[in-house]
Amino acid sequence: MGQLYYCVFLFLSISANNCALAVNWNQWLGPAHNGSSDEITLSLPKSGTDYSSRWEKDVGLGWSSPLVDGSFVYLHHRVGENEVVQCYEIGSGSERWHYSFLSGYRDDFGMDSGPRSTPAISEGIMILHSPQGLVHALSTDDGELLWKVDLKKQFSSPKGFFGRCSSPLVYNKSVIFDVGGEDSGLVSFSIDTGKVIWKTKKYGNDYSSSVPFTFGNTNLCLSFVREGFLAVDIVTGQSKYYASFRSPIDASVNAASPLVIGNQVFLSSCYDVGAGLWEWNRNDESKKFSFTNLWKRNEVLDCHYSTPVSYNGFLYGFHGRQERRPVLRCIKLKDATVQWEEYCGGAGNLVRLKNRILVLTERGELLVFSAQSKEFGLLHRQQILGSKSRSHFAVTNQVLVARDQKRLVCLDLNNFE
Repeated sequence: MGQLYYCVFLFLSISANNCALAVNWNQWLGPAHNGSSDEITLSLPKSGTDYSSRWEKDVGLGWSSPLVDGSFVYLHHRVGENEVVQCYEIGSGSERWHYSFLSGYRDDFGMDSGPRSTPAISEGIMILHSPQGLVHALSTDDGELLWKVDLKKQFSSPKGFFGRCSSPLVYNKSVIFDVGGEDSGLVSFSIDTGKVIWKTKKYGNDYSSSVPFTFGNTNLCLSFVREGFLAVDIVTGQSKYYASFRSPIDASVNAASPLVIGNQVFLSSCYDVGAGLWEWNRNDESKKFSFTNLWKRNEVLDCHYSTPVSYNGFLYGFHGRQERRPVLRCIKLKDATVQWEEYCGGAGNLVRLKNRILVLTERGELLVFSAQSKEFGLLHRQQILGSKSRSHFAVTNQVLVARDQKRLVCLDLNNFE
C-alpha cells in the first residue's frame, strides 16, 4: 500500500511539473496573441538580488523575437549574408540544429538587414517570414525544410520602408500573412503544403501583425493594414468589417498589433493617427453583428511599434514616437483617460503575467511593476542586455528569453543571484 501511495504521489508530482512547463511562448505576442498570460506566476528576486542567467549566446542582426516551445528556444537572425534559424536546448543553451539560407535583403534607410518578423510554431512546424518576402516552413524536430513561398514573386508583395515585417498568424491548419500584393491583401496558406487557401482584395501591407478574434461563434482575423482596421472571416477570408484609420503622413507605419479585450479591439499608431476602441456587437436594426467604434483619441496612447497590454479595464503601453522621448502610460479603456505616466529612459516592449507587468526597454533594462491604475509601482529593475533592444521577448514558467543586436540571454526566473 505504501508503494502505491508513493507511485501516486510521484505521478502527481511529475504531472504538476509538466503542467508548470506547459505554457509556451511560441508565436508573436505569446500564447493568446496579446502579450499576456494568466497562467504564469512571476516570482520576484529578494531585495539586492537579480534573476540569474542560465546561458548567453552571441547573435546576429535583426529584430525577430525569440520563441520558447517545450524544452527548446528558437531564434531567427542574420549572420553575415545568411539568415539563420537556430534551435537551442533550454537548459544548457547547446545547439540542437540550425537552418540557413542566403538573404539578399538590403535596407534602404540605414536600419540593419536582419529579419523583422517573429516566427510561429504549431504542431512541429515553424513558419518564418523574411524581410525580402520569403516564407519558410521548417520541421522543429531537425530544421528540415518542408516548403517555401516567395511572396514577392508570387504576389508582388512590396518592400515598403523597412522590408516585409508582419509575423505569421497560425489558425488551425492555416497560416495568414499581410502580403499587400498587386491584387491581394491578406493571404492564407495551408500550413502543411504552402498552397493558397484564400486571399482578400488588395490592401497595403504594413508593419503590424494580424491576430485572431473569437467571440461566440465568430472567428475573425483582425489586421491593421496600411489603410486601417480590417476584419475578415478567418476560415474563408470574407470581409466582415473595414474602417479607415491611417496617418495623413505618407512616411508613416502602423506597427502595433490590434489588441483584443473580450469583444473589444484597441488599435493605436503614431504619426497623427492616435488610438481607437471598437466593439463587436449586434446592430438593433439589421440584427447583424459588426464592429462599432466607441472612441478615437489623439495624444492619449499613441503606440509607435510596441503593442500595449490590458488588465482589469486599463491599458499599459508606450505613448509617443520612439525617437521623441516616449513615456509609459496607464489609461482607462472605457473613456481613454490617462491615469499615470512614467519615463523609462525610452520605449520598450511589455508582457503581463497575471497582475505583474514586465518591460524590456530599448536600453536593455528589465522593469517589473504592478498592474495598478493609481500609480507606477516598480517592483524590480535589472540590466539584462545592452542597447538597441527593440525585439519583443519570450516568457514561460521557468525562463525569460530576450535579445539585442549582439546577445541572446536566457534568465532563470526561479533562481536569483
